[in-house]
Amino acid sequence: MGRIKQIENLVNNTLSDFSMVRMVVRGRPQYLDPALDAPNLRFATRRGSNFTSLLPDNQAQLSSDALKAHDTISLVTRPPWFDLGSLLRIGPSEEVGELHRVVDLIGPAQLQLDAPLLTTYVSSGLTTPNVVSLVGSPMKFFAVAGPSFQRQILLMESFFQVVPGDTLLLSPTPTVYESFAHFSVTQAVPLGTRPGLPGEPLIVYRYQFQIASPINRIGFDPTVGLQAYLRAQPLYWRGPYGVGDIQLPGTLGPCLVDQFSGALLISNPVGTQLAIQTWDSFGTQLNAPLTGGQPWQTVDPNYLLLERPLTSDSLLFWQRIAGSFQYQKAGFFQALLGPDGRFCISTDLLVPPWPSDRQHGWVIPLISQGPVTVTVQFEPQDMQVFTVSATQLTFIRPKLLVDPRRRPVTRMVLAIKGPPNSQVEIRDWQYDGSAVNSISYSMMATQQCYGDHRWLGGGFCVKPLFFNLSSLKAHYSDGTSRYNAGYLYN
Repeated sequence: MGRIKQIENLVNNTLSDFSMVRMVVRGRPQYLDPALDAPNLRFATRRGSNFTSLLPDNQAQLSSDALKAHDTISLVTRPPWFDLGSLLRIGPSEEVGELHRVVDLIGPAQLQLDAPLLTTYVSSGLTTPNVVSLVGSPMKFFAVAGPSFQRQILLMESFFQVVPGDTLLLSPTPTVYESFAHFSVTQAVPLGTRPGLPGEPLIVYRYQFQIASPINRIGFDPTVGLQAYLRAQPLYWRGPYGVGDIQLPGTLGPCLVDQFSGALLISNPVGTQLAIQTWDSFGTQLNAPLTGGQPWQTVDPNYLLLERPLTSDSLLFWQRIAGSFQYQKAGFFQALLGPDGRFCISTDLLVPPWPSDRQHGWVIPLISQGPVTVTVQFEPQDMQVFTVSATQLTFIRPKLLVDPRRRPVTRMVLAIKGPPNSQVEIRDWQYDGSAVNSISYSMMATQQCYGDHRWLGGGFCVKPLFFNLSSLKAHYSDGTSRYNAGYLYN
């Protein structure tokens, strides 16, 4: 509980003398990702505290002075990311010092550099001790795209897997280390792998990249074999390709996908990029058309996921406008039409508003005592009117349509008109298409993050948009820790 106490003391120190705050943890704190033992943990080390955190493992301490005119350095320990061909900086920080490339691994913690050091770097006795920082991991061009795209579409291979938001260090003169420019990856489409050669990892990954720059292209013509680097950024993801890692509860309807990340008391906040993969119950990735062929879809915080069913007990929490309702023991919502033959309920306001850039729809099973007219409206879109016969199971299919003006949906209204004092049974709404059954997610630091920068995160959550009877007692979490991810949008 040390961290909770730290926060409590910090808050109390900012209050007036007559005020005091007492912090109480709701339930037992759990790791969102227990032990952080997934295989795809890049440039980070495992740390345990009250909540999951990642402390970047991309710096190493010198075990002895790095001497001028010498090309070898000794480290206290060598992180596994310090590989052959890696680009390192020796100096007081990741931004100040000499850049060198690793040409040999001597023993467990000694490196040979590509050139002698220009000055001596003292290992201890300084206010800011010298460190060895990993700047980039080896990459190169294995092919060159067609002439009209060769500066826009890059065919490269990497020692590590790459996700959108990663940064490539590119230069037409890679032996001049200070000449590298940073380019952000907007698309990373896997093209396959090849076996690693001597001095390389066992597997080398090949990609087709699209980069973001002011003119959306690099400023030189690449050649096959041209050296480049992947910038050292902490990356963590859950769920291998082809398998959703986090299964969504069947009672969870449309929801918001979010992450926990940031810095707490240790350092300045570090920006992060969240990406997801969505899967149906058969293991097919559903959001592949939205990614442009790449595995990961980058999303903003509180990303809206509509491809989910709606349980009929969700209607119990909608706003009643006309008529009344009850919930049957069989588990179905029952609308009771008033003496005027009317029933109407509304979601009031949707928070956040639903975008209308893609079509969505639901299949609603109904059984009515008498013939009724059912109207469903996704405001401000037009009303959709359906006719339901008496005493037989009928399916209606309301659609949230693509709006040419991209007006968001702010409210949903369900209205029924029929015989006075009659009843209409409304069963669970099934998504009219492939529903999302599970999610894989990744989080990456989008800023350079070294040493004592504690990257708090490892957290993923889903937030239901609609209450139902299950959500009053459920825990929506990573499926392992039972961490309560919260029920409200914030």
